[in-house]
This record gives sequence, C-alpha cells and structure tokens, in this order.
Amino acid sequence: MKQHPQAPARTTGRRRLATLATAAVVVSVAATGCTTGGASSGATAGGQVSTDTIRTVVNADPTTFAPVEVRNADDYTFNRLLFSTLVRRDENNKIVSDLASKWDITPTQGTFTIRSGATCSDGTPITAGVVAESLKVFASPDSKSSFRPLVLGDGPATVSADDAASTVTIKLAQPWTDLLQGLSLHATSIVCPAGLKDPKGLTTGDVAGAFSGPYTLTKKQHGVGYTFTLRSDYKTWPAYDKIEGTPARTIEASVNSNASAIANELLTGTKDIANIRGKDTTRFDGNKDFSTAVIPQGSLYMMFNEREGHPFTDPALRKAVAQALNVTAFNQAATGGLGELYSSFAHPGVPCSNKDTSLLIKSDPAAAQKVLAGVKIRMVGAQVFGPNGAANTYVAEALRAAGAEIELRNVDVATWSTELTQKIDGWDITVMGGINAGGTMNGALSTVVGTPVEKGGLNWGGAVNQPVVDLESKAMTQTDSTERCATYQEAQKIMISDAHVIPLSSLPSQVTVRSGFAMHTMNGQPDESTMRITK
Repeated sequence: MKQHPQAPARTTGRRRLATLATAAVVVSVAATGCTTGGASSGATAGGQVSTDTIRTVVNADPTTFAPVEVRNADDYTFNRLLFSTLVRRDENNKIVSDLASKWDITPTQGTFTIRSGATCSDGTPITAGVVAESLKVFASPDSKSSFRPLVLGDGPATVSADDAASTVTIKLAQPWTDLLQGLSLHATSIVCPAGLKDPKGLTTGDVAGAFSGPYTLTKKQHGVGYTFTLRSDYKTWPAYDKIEGTPARTIEASVNSNASAIANELLTGTKDIANIRGKDTTRFDGNKDFSTAVIPQGSLYMMFNEREGHPFTDPALRKAVAQALNVTAFNQAATGGLGELYSSFAHPGVPCSNKDTSLLIKSDPAAAQKVLAGVKIRMVGAQVFGPNGAANTYVAEALRAAGAEIELRNVDVATWSTELTQKIDGWDITVMGGINAGGTMNGALSTVVGTPVEKGGLNWGGAVNQPVVDLESKAMTQTDSTERCATYQEAQKIMISDAHVIPLSSLPSQVTVRSGFAMHTMNGQPDESTMRITK
C-alpha cells in the first residue's frame, strides 16, 4: 500500500521509505478515532498493566541537556521532552504554534507573540522577556550552538522583548528565508531563567527549574536509563493537527544500542516504543500487536576532514575513495540492504535535493588503487551504522583493498560525535549520518561547508568551500522556488562531483510501537513529545 506524500495516514504496516520521507505518519494501532482521556493500559510480560508509563529506548547517553549544545539523535530525543520552542513543524513542513501563538515574518525579521499561560518547571511564567533572554544566548556571537548559522545566518542578530505586547522580535543582518523553520529546531528551545543562571547544571540536566517543556528529568543513571515525569501544570502543548491519546505521567528511557536486544524487549512486553535499525525490523512484519513506520533517520555519506595537513585536501584522493566503494555493498553492510541508495547528501524529501545520478562518481577499484596505494588514513566510525559498525568496517576493507593503510576505530555515537567535533586533528575520514533536523538544503550543506565546528559552526569537515557558501547565501535570498532549487543544484554539483561528499544511502529506522501506545513522526522525524497512551 503506497501512501500519498501529502496525506497523513495511520500506519499499520511497513511503508516504502521514499513515501515516508515527506509524510507525517501516526504510529499507532489504537482504535480509529482520537482518544483524549480515560484509563489507558499496556500489558507487560508479567501480566501487569501500566496505566501511566511509557517505556522507551535511546541508543546512547545524551551528550548534553543544554539546547544550545545538542548534536545527536539522543540529545534531540530528550530535548523534545524537556523543552518548548517558539514553533514546530507539523506534517508537510507546516509551521504550527508552540510557545508562539502567531508571528510576522520578513526575510530580515520575525516578530512572535508569546502564548499566555506557559510556565517553567519551577512555576516561573514564560513571558516575552523570558523567551528573549534564552534566544539571546542562542543568538550571541559566542553561542555554543553550532545551529546558530542554520537558524540566523552568518551575520549578527538582535533579540528584543516587549512584555506589554507579549512579543519577541528577532532582527537579522541579512536576508535569511529559513528563520521561521529554523526556530522549530531543538537548539532554539527556550531555557528558563534558572537554567540560564547555571549553565553547567543545565548541561548535566541538574537544574530542576530549567525546563519549559512538558516533562522534568527526575532520575538519571549514566549508561542505564533516564526517567521523565509529566508536569501537572503543563497546558501549552504544540498545536499539532492530530495527536491522539493521553500523555504518560512517566517516561522511562533505557540506554541500549543493540537492535536485536531492543526488538526482544518489545516482543516480550518490557518496552512500548522504540526505534530499531537493520534486519531486526523484519521481526515485526505481520505482527498485529505492533505498528511500524520506516523513516529515513539519517542520510549516510562519506565525509572528509579537509583541514590543512590532512590527506583529503587533495581532490584526487577524495575521488579515489568514491571509486573504491560499491554503494550496494555499503548499503548491505549498513542496513542489511533495507536502505535507499541516495544521489545526494540530503534525503529525497528535502526540497531541491539532487536527483541527477550522473553527478555521482562511478565505482572503479582499479583506478582507486593507483591513487590510494600507501596512503595512511585514520577513520573514526559510529557503531550504530550497521551491526557493530559494519558500514565502517566495509569502507575500511574497501580502502584497504585499494592499497590504503587504514586505521579504523568503531566507537559509540557520543564518542564519535565528540571526537569529530572536538578532537578535530584525530581523524581523516568518516561515514556521516546526517539527521538534518530542519529538513532543508541549507541544513544538509551545513555539516560540510561554511563555518567549521571549532569556530562555532556546524561544519565537521572543516573546509569552508567559499563558492558553495556563496551559492548558499544566494539561495537564501531567492523566494522563487525554481530559482532557488537551480542555485542549490549548482552547489550540490560542486560538492558531489569534487567528492567533498560521497552520497551512499539512507539509514532507515523503524519506529515500532506496541498496541495501546502511539508516537507521531513529522516529515520523516519522530517527535518524542507526542508519545501517548491510547487505550
């Protein structure tokens, strides 16, 4: 059954990845209709019934609880439970209210009216002034957020509040047409005054009054799990169109990166909602006790450290890496063959994503060997890309077969993201899993061009690549979508043809939900704040 890309649907079986890339999917096997109250239940393996708890899983400990510091999927998961943003992206990228009830946007300015009744987890009213102080930290030139240029552009931005009018105004130094969509990103989440006063405690999640979202963090055990408790005073939920069921009073999130073990927990009744990758996803095929939706959790591509002194400043070496790889074999290692082969570093649902396969560098191991023989390469890979990092192992073996002398380190996600962004001279090449939380070409480009991470940007690879940056800036002034896509196509041609990136495949993830529970995905991305008990 194929889903129309513009229509939301109840998901009762596996869907083609391509159609889910742009659709909003309700993951639920509850009865037809919206359940808004009453007792809810989920049977456990021991026969007990949970009326108020959802048990879920994250792959690794979060690297931070501070919104301005978020950098990976597990950070995003907990952020959505603890914090609110001005706006959210509903299905089909429609912008809806969160803390802002309405807004007025131009290419250089946004004015937002703050909803009444919103409070912090310590009871402090969330006024325009509270919102502005949080956004000032995000917008500061000294901001710790690598997402700042993605939301505000590279120039200065000012944030001001009018408490009498309940408005917050953001003024930009140059046109930036992604401002509104950018303000839905996790990094722009509003931190309450208590959290701003204690940045270290905010990072570790130890400021009880820091949270603006529906839950508070009430228990944490590194490497084991985290417990979140619903705020009894929380009323200002994001204005998503169709959210069914009752929010859980307690959410228990355990830490486990083993897909087989997670699948076992779901099947034996000890977990209710989880994302699974790889062949273990097929264990739920035809099982009426679960609802599943396959989403492109990440775009997999080769990314190079192009800082001076590293081998891959040489375009011939980068192209040789592309020639050494077989994308079908990579996809088998990374996803068990379940992923979709990509022709861009942005997934196909991103507006303006490249569809021209002629830009891709063809596999040619013999040609690669002539260039890579004897080249020393340090590779750091994330273990979640294939079983025990099988995707990274495949790449290393392919490069080794081409004569390269390669050192591979397979590490957990938190270590991988930390080392590649903070120990910038310790690696040469990696398989990148781009999440692109904003769903824009600007977001896809941000990890590989522009301001490097060590200077406060999102660019892990380190090469500014000014011609592409100039094209990106041009696109951000173009309101005509055809012209804008033509500009972005030119940028992608440079990135792909010169092998600054090597597109590989999707990293599909299956949102798997037990009967009696639900969670929405919007635009191919789950929102954990929409987890619900539905019966």
